[in-house]
Amino acid sequence: MQSITERIEKMIVDLILERKEEEEFKRKYVPKNFYLDCMEYGEIGNDITRVMDGGTEADVKKELCNYIINNGYNEDICNYINSRNWIE
Repeated sequence: MQSITERIEKMIVDLILERKEEEEFKRKYVPKNFYLDCMEYGEIGNDITRVMDGGTEADVKKELCNYIINNGYNEDICNYINSRNWIE
């Protein structure tokens, strides 16, 4: 079980990058797990989970990229985001 400090230090961007790494090991992406992980971030993840609930794939990709850009992460991550399905 993760400590509170470890959970705080880990951000949603880490969930995205972990998915990319897991693909190298042929691990299956489970949208529900990503959704639940995002929910753990409260307000930070609310916009993402909201579009996962009622939006389209394009909406989810847009919201994930907004998160990346608004938090100053490398925008190249959006290329990966846009190359994958997040709600299917």
